[in-house]
Amino acid sequence: MKLLQQEVTVTLNRFLVKKLTQTDLTFYEYNCRPNPLPELEDVHKTLSRICNRLEVIAVRLGNSIITQKKVPISKLKTEKWELEECGLRVLTCANPQERSALESFERKRIESHLRYTKNTVELIGGGLLCWVTAQKGVELSGEGWEIHEARRIDVAVEPDGKLYLEVDIHYRFYTPWTLHEWLENYPDIPIKWVRNRYGKRETWEYLGIFSNQSPWEIQLPELNMSLAEYHLQKYNAPREEVESSWVVEVASKQKRLPHLSRRLSPVLTLEMLASLEDNRGKVSADVINRIRKSLEERLQESGKTASLIIKEVYKLSCEKIEPLKTKGYILAKPKLLGSEKLLGSGRKQVQNPAGVRYHGCAKVGETKFGCLNLYDNRQEYPSEVRKCLLEVAQKSGVEVELDFCATQQDLPEGDLARKRFWQSWAEQGIKTVLVVMPWSPNERKQKIRMEALEAGIATQFMIPVPGANPYKALNVVLGLLCKAAWQPVLLEPLDHPERPELIIGFDVGTNRQLYYGASAFAVLADGQSLGWELPAVQRGETFSGDAIYQTVSKLVNKFHDKLDRYPSKVLLMRDGLVQGGEFSRTIEELEKEKIAVDIVGIRKSGTGRMGIEEGKGKYKDAKIGTVVFDYSRKSFTLVTSEPISRKGAGSIGSARPLRVVHEYGSTPLEVLAVQTYHLSQLHPASRSQACRLPWVLHFADKSGKEFQRLGSNIFNVLQSIDRQKLIAV
Repeated sequence: MKLLQQEVTVTLNRFLVKKLTQTDLTFYEYNCRPNPLPELEDVHKTLSRICNRLEVIAVRLGNSIITQKKVPISKLKTEKWELEECGLRVLTCANPQERSALESFERKRIESHLRYTKNTVELIGGGLLCWVTAQKGVELSGEGWEIHEARRIDVAVEPDGKLYLEVDIHYRFYTPWTLHEWLENYPDIPIKWVRNRYGKRETWEYLGIFSNQSPWEIQLPELNMSLAEYHLQKYNAPREEVESSWVVEVASKQKRLPHLSRRLSPVLTLEMLASLEDNRGKVSADVINRIRKSLEERLQESGKTASLIIKEVYKLSCEKIEPLKTKGYILAKPKLLGSEKLLGSGRKQVQNPAGVRYHGCAKVGETKFGCLNLYDNRQEYPSEVRKCLLEVAQKSGVEVELDFCATQQDLPEGDLARKRFWQSWAEQGIKTVLVVMPWSPNERKQKIRMEALEAGIATQFMIPVPGANPYKALNVVLGLLCKAAWQPVLLEPLDHPERPELIIGFDVGTNRQLYYGASAFAVLADGQSLGWELPAVQRGETFSGDAIYQTVSKLVNKFHDKLDRYPSKVLLMRDGLVQGGEFSRTIEELEKEKIAVDIVGIRKSGTGRMGIEEGKGKYKDAKIGTVVFDYSRKSFTLVTSEPISRKGAGSIGSARPLRVVHEYGSTPLEVLAVQTYHLSQLHPASRSQACRLPWVLHFADKSGKEFQRLGSNIFNVLQSIDRQKLIAV
């Protein structure tokens, strides 16, 4: 297989500032002795904190601190640290560590200027968010909500010494209302997160109304005072604000606590605005039209911001500024495979998972299905779903049993009786059930889902729509089949000697009380599922290296059970930034068995934009499968999705690529790029829509969210569930 099919010129939202001179590369270097001495793993964090308190722009370089202006004498020795000047040091851009320090320094230089000129600046994902202030920054507003505009700014220093700015448009939803006002005006709109309206504006998970008692009646035993006294004394809160509040419950990490409705604001989300559309008139369509800007608009606005920074921060003339053009490639397209027979024979190529209706699935699983019809109380499947399911089964060479149906009248009210209801289905060999129901609160769906899982049954929910809809029916059937351990489609494996034989995706999840440190999902090189693994449940916020190894070892042994040998190479995909030491034990243990290991971190945000110039100043999004390699950073940026399309309106917005960083291993970047791209196009549970993330990470993420909903009861609930059943699709 030819991995890189076509070379293309790609436009990035990067703008050249200048080539760094020797003066720009010359720094004062200081040795630092913190007091007290930190633990080895905390040295870098401690040095970074000290850098922020030196009254000059300073950054960490290894275990040293560098500045371009001398540190004031008063800051050389304090109670917390002692600095010793080592003289001047000229950095080189070819050195990755020194280049990273230069980028940190330039980032801080820009941040310092923006704060000095009274801009509102936040740090986000290594970059900066600069908010457009006052009414000018409000893009759109309605009753109780606003959309604010910002610029996301980052810097890049290349090995040749050129300094670039990377600029993009960013939006945030905001409500000027208190939680109290929101609940009074929109009592039916769900709220997930709230934020303090004072102090550090801490964010909490919102759990609902805590009590009808007044804040004076709610006691805080650990403080020996009431909730009202706490806010009046500690935060000098206005008495009227405290006494007129409702007492609500919020959660943070390992604790739940009461709070005051007028001392909080909701964290507004697009989902909440979409709910407003359902209940208060058209909202989300206007929002989407405003924030989904085309690539051309983004590049124009980003260029203006870059020009301003170049003039004001770097004092350089900037008459004309153009986005960077660089070399990119179009990757080989993935080929999806369906089958009229079981896995391993009779494979036929399909354009997307919708093709299984005509060619059958690559692998069959359970053949008994149940239907719980809570919609119209008929003991039958929706006709279009039944028809589609029978067609797929017939093309897959098997017969399915669809005679097990129940209605609302069959579903008992009492807890014990409901347990018997689900257990009776499980005893008949029914392990997957279609639940047909009208729109219902999440609490009702979650109750049914949990009851079924406790009996070893996976559920696929469906909200019927008027009239026959074969497209919706096929999506429902695909989800149902995945939950019944079928595999609708496979991938044609990469024809390359360096390809990995086993790919495992990891995701971090939390329900604010427990952390799920190693939610994982694995596939073979052809996309064949090896199933998911239960995460380690822990109190800490970081991955446990032991938990990762235990998960990987189980999946490697599953590979051995299937093929009677170990994989020659394992690719581990981590959602987000790979932290130091997370995979150390896994690497050590696998390499003892002569199993090669590659580790990549996949980042969804802060990845910039990628486009193709159609004419002078006219741009369109780069095609899906377009990649730009950055060999100096062992990374690549890859387009895995397309802009949203609307009938008659063309594309809306601009696709955001993924940034993939190769953290460990020897596999060529080109092979990793094609593997990542192909896995992103494998989405067996959807008739045509691909994932933005590789399938292993997409499903690990979905599983993590499902595990969070199950809470601390996770092991009891899932112990009887087959790991091949993709319960979270």
